[in-house]
Amino acid sequence: MLEDFRLNVFMEVARHKSFTRAAAALGISQPAVSQNIAEIEKGLGVKCFERLHGETVLTAEGEVFKKYAEKMLALAAESENIFSRLQSATVRISASEELYEYFVGPSLETFARIHPEITFERSLFGDADLTLQLKPSTGSPYDIPAESIARIRMSVFPTPKMGDLSATHDKTSYFDVLFQPTQAFACTKLCRLLKEFLIS
Repeated sequence: MLEDFRLNVFMEVARHKSFTRAAAALGISQPAVSQNIAEIEKGLGVKCFERLHGETVLTAEGEVFKKYAEKMLALAAESENIFSRLQSATVRISASEELYEYFVGPSLETFARIHPEITFERSLFGDADLTLQLKPSTGSPYDIPAESIARIRMSVFPTPKMGDLSATHDKTSYFDVLFQPTQAFACTKLCRLLKEFLIS
């Protein structure tokens, strides 16, 4: 399997159309660039570059390999992001008891199993890193800087003691779950991962 560095060398040569300029961009010597490209070509069994009008350009085979190199580098970056560990932290969350118990809590337990270095605790609104609250979906536009991450349906079910059931039948309302981090927490990788996790 080709190393990520070797793929980066390949991409820089393709971008700059020059071994010398690629070496300068990577901070390595030109012979090192040549050696990495030679090893790629040896492994593939084809020539990836050729000289044309004073520039180093991709061959037809090189163009094909470039597409695969881009995909491999993207996958490597994605896997590194997924499995990289977060710094230990405690996230203080403000949410109603019902919202925390039925919507937030189960998701946070799963998140904590994946990232055991992260802990969560309920907090008061003014002392929270993240506030989660419900707002009627049909209400006025949000008057706070928040993002809707889910929609919840709530229904009212009458009991026999309520008498005429027709008056309360089919009382269904929809609420948005608003995700409102503090400015400092919103800039962190943890905040982005947590929001994506709650949305999914």
